[in-house]
Amino acid sequence: MNDRSILTTMENRRYRAWLLTMLLLTNMFAFVDRQIISVLNQPIKIELGLTDTELGLLGGMAFAALNCVFSLPIARMSERMNRAKIYGIGIIIWSVATVSCGFATGFLVLLLARMAVGIGEAAQPAATSLTFDYYPPHQRVAASSILTLAIPLGVLIGAAGGGIIAEELGWRWAFFIVGTPGILLGILFMTTIREPLRGYYDPPPQGGEAVPPLSAVVRRALQRRSYVHVLLGSTLAGASGFGINVFLAAYFFRRFGMDFAQSGLISGLISAIPGAISMFCGGMLANRLARQDKRFFVLVPGIGLLLVGPLYLISLLQSDWVIMAILLMITGLFQYAYLPASTGVYANIMEPRMRATSGAIVVIFTSLLGSGAGPLVVGMLSDYFARQNFGADFDVLCAANIASQACNQASADALTTAMMIVALAYIWAALHFFLAARTIEQDMAD
Repeated sequence: MNDRSILTTMENRRYRAWLLTMLLLTNMFAFVDRQIISVLNQPIKIELGLTDTELGLLGGMAFAALNCVFSLPIARMSERMNRAKIYGIGIIIWSVATVSCGFATGFLVLLLARMAVGIGEAAQPAATSLTFDYYPPHQRVAASSILTLAIPLGVLIGAAGGGIIAEELGWRWAFFIVGTPGILLGILFMTTIREPLRGYYDPPPQGGEAVPPLSAVVRRALQRRSYVHVLLGSTLAGASGFGINVFLAAYFFRRFGMDFAQSGLISGLISAIPGAISMFCGGMLANRLARQDKRFFVLVPGIGLLLVGPLYLISLLQSDWVIMAILLMITGLFQYAYLPASTGVYANIMEPRMRATSGAIVVIFTSLLGSGAGPLVVGMLSDYFARQNFGADFDVLCAANIASQACNQASADALTTAMMIVALAYIWAALHFFLAARTIEQDMAD
């Protein structure tokens, strides 16, 4: 295909709509497959006798470890090779791995399957780089706002659907059912999405068209303080958000006695609806205000994150689940605006042939230290406080009888304390976004 034909495709609005639709669907199922274990962790805990630390490991670090290891080499491949094919293969890998989770008979098998999900989703930087080559700089945050809707949609489908399936058919069938569509989507993506012209909408890179070495990408990122602060702030926010959300369904099960379907639906609605509003409206608001002052790319999410920490503390102290759910939904309205804004900042600061590698660097930080460490920290804190609350040998007495009233109460109180501690990191995250405002105008101009 010659450049003229590719350019015609890139500027075709219907094709762009198809591209966004495919990316929205694949990202949505990526998040379903990544997060469905959060709504299934209580039935898995009961059947396989796992601790909260093990659940936190499965919900975070198991996915993040190999995801980080493979992200960078796959990103370097994406700077040179067909990104649509790379991403399509990744979709198929993570979908097959999700189905494999349903065959787990113990912690180790489930751990290996979750690690395979992380390997498949390491292809995400290829999709990010491809997307930004289809849009000029002033449209990238808007496109990111649409694509980040995949997160709340994935949360709602995974939580509500996974909870219902677990209640009616068992947790294993939930993995089978949500993993299968991704296999078909991966094939469809590879056969219908075309590789765009790299950097067509961007000024010529300073080093020409050659792929810059990794050292050049790292150096450019470190030299731009706003990039570093946005990355640190996003990582902290991700650690808190993922840490809390991985255990949210279990929290409603333990504290309020809901069944798997109810706890999954409530946790999904809390995250999905406010999350969609927060990401879409927050991204659009930042994009609109930044036309006059680029500092709003980071000030809008910074203000939101500053409010989230205290709102979480107030919410988790409530004894009525309805009031708690309403307050958590209000919290969610401010919680996710940083996601599209951050993605736009990364794209506009980096040169075209640096974006996939830059995306991998972001994935390494936000996955390993954010979504990987967050659930593990919550799980470890929960186990620690459960032992303190129970006052006896919690591990021995409650391992086979976690559903007993005393064990469940100790576990519920411990999880509340753990989630409140982790929520405080949102205030720290907000500080980094405010610090990014000092240099973002200069960093985006260079």
